[in-house]
Amino acid sequence: MQALIEGTRIVRRTRVSRAILALVLVATAAWAGTTYTDFLSALGQRESSLRPDAENRFTRYVGLYQMGEAAMQDIGLYSGDSVSGNDFSGSFTGSYGVNSLADFKADPDAQTRAITDYHNLVWNSYLTSGGAGGAADYIGTEINGITITQSGLIAAAHLVGAGAVNSWLASNGEVTPSDAMGTKMTEYLARFAGYSLSPVAPSFAAVAAATPTGGAPVVGSSGTYTHTAAPLSPPTVAAPTASAAAVLPSLPAYGATSIGAGFKAATGYEPFEVRALMVNLAGALLVTWLAYVALSTWSAYAAGFTEVLDVGTEIVRAILIAGVILLMMT
Repeated sequence: MQALIEGTRIVRRTRVSRAILALVLVATAAWAGTTYTDFLSALGQRESSLRPDAENRFTRYVGLYQMGEAAMQDIGLYSGDSVSGNDFSGSFTGSYGVNSLADFKADPDAQTRAITDYHNLVWNSYLTSGGAGGAADYIGTEINGITITQSGLIAAAHLVGAGAVNSWLASNGEVTPSDAMGTKMTEYLARFAGYSLSPVAPSFAAVAAATPTGGAPVVGSSGTYTHTAAPLSPPTVAAPTASAAAVLPSLPAYGATSIGAGFKAATGYEPFEVRALMVNLAGALLVTWLAYVALSTWSAYAAGFTEVLDVGTEIVRAILIAGVILLMMT
């Protein structure tokens, strides 16, 4: 009887250990793939294949995230000119250390800081009023089968402009706007859904190393264009005050120029180094779990509570599960 009780305990401990490990690995995978760094990586891959010097020969949108004159003017990077379109015949202001178009193309970290500031401007001034009202009221709702998220709205505004996004929301998706290449706004709304956003830019090294997992699967896209939003219309509501609550938090007081710099200043490690450590820890837990499954099932067999075929089945099943999880983490 005592042996039977012990065998039952072994089986229960095995099941509990599996559940705990699965939860840890799922949480680690979710944390690793849906940060703002992952969002920028996904956007950069879509817009330019992560090429800092990319330039659309038709529209002349430039860089990792395909920014144009209007977006650069909005964040104080470009002073503007008298020619419509993106000819960049005017002067750059020196913001982000950029004094020319060549400087901009050569500095992916400056591009990442610029697009981060632009995203904050779009959210807090064009899509909402200081992070409240407007598009923020639609977050969590569903339109035409698409769940509305903050990151999806930012990406959609990047494609067709904030004004078009606001109109689409107000009409409950009655007419879906597209960019000049025919890509529908809803593609970006779904493709870039579910990421977290930040007011502080990551380093380009972190963006390049990211493995984004957010968004919904999208079909029917050629994947060959590069495009950024048309000039954004001024907000129709009063400008937010300094004390207005925002979905995106205020910039931190320590003055770091990127999330990577701030994180490293506080911890001494780059974010991707911590991420690598988390993946290694998950791998170590996985190996420990495999050893535990093997030992526990063998113990149950030695005590006469299971057959040798069952031992093999349990071990093979554990190896297959481990293989799938390893593929997800790599």
